[in-house]
Amino acid sequence: MYQPTNKQSTSKSFFKHSILVPVLALGLVSFNASANEFDPRLAIDLNEEHKAQLLSNMRGALAVTQSIVKALAEDDMQAVADYARPMGFKVRRQKPKDGLHDALPRSFKMQGKAMHQNFDKIADDAETLKDPKHTLQQLSEVMNNCQGCHATFRIESIDSVDSTDSEANESEKSFFQKLFMME
Repeated sequence: MYQPTNKQSTSKSFFKHSILVPVLALGLVSFNASANEFDPRLAIDLNEEHKAQLLSNMRGALAVTQSIVKALAEDDMQAVADYARPMGFKVRRQKPKDGLHDALPRSFKMQGKAMHQNFDKIADDAETLKDPKHTLQQLSEVMNNCQGCHATFRIESIDSVDSTDSEANESEKSFFQKLFMME
């Protein structure tokens, strides 16, 4: 059986310890990372005003969806059309584009366009077909679109991203200064 000499044993021990310090350092630094670094969704960086506007729009879409569900439960297809129509692409297209629209990535806008077009179909079919089951299926498609968008994107505030990054960098710098530089 092979027995390492003292010199070989010492070099293996040194090698193990020389790797241990950077590994521990990286592990400790990872505790300083923000939760968003572990969120695989695509970040959309918006200023506070645009973020508030987008989130308000999303809450509005949810409120409209709830109103449509209530109207369906009451078998009121005209109310379904009345709630869906303002959320449709035809109405949205008539409004002037604002700074938020310009700040959003194309892929996000494409998903939003599909959602608004689905609301157009809901409004049109509610008036012509008057079939609650059909409308529920259409509403399910809208909700799938919402879920897909929320699974793909996350909204970040430009203002808070900058301050969080600088705080994390300062914390990381202090850690490494203490570890490797005798302050």
